[in-house]
Amino acid sequence: ARNRGPRPDMFKQVDASTNMPTNASVLGLLMAAFWLLYFFGANLDSPTWFGPFCFDSSELPIITIYALYIPIFIMMMKKETDLSGFKRFVAPALAICASVFMVIAAIYAHRMACAFYLIIFAVFMAVGIAFMKEKK
Repeated sequence: ARNRGPRPDMFKQVDASTNMPTNASVLGLLMAAFWLLYFFGANLDSPTWFGPFCFDSSELPIITIYALYIPIFIMMMKKETDLSGFKRFVAPALAICASVFMVIAAIYAHRMACAFYLIIFAVFMAVGIAFMKEKK
């Protein structure tokens, strides 16, 4: 197990009888419960629980997924020299166009909700970066 994150000594312990990391499983369950609470408060009940941060948490993460595909396709075009011309250049270029279209469509459909989603995304990424360094 890697030695990264908050309290890796506590979360990497594997229970002998279940062969599962129990503490990490409980943390995952709590995080899923928080996300369900957010989804309920932002979408299903009157969407005023979180003010401007009420967005469709099942649809807006597509923005970041499709945006992150673009550098993958660019690197594929750059490094995959053993592929045919169609698989190396044409297909990834079409995929980049489709990814850009999906990002633009999501921004057009959701307007300011995209900005508030990206703020929350940036906060989560910053917290993750803070825990990236290996603890000794």
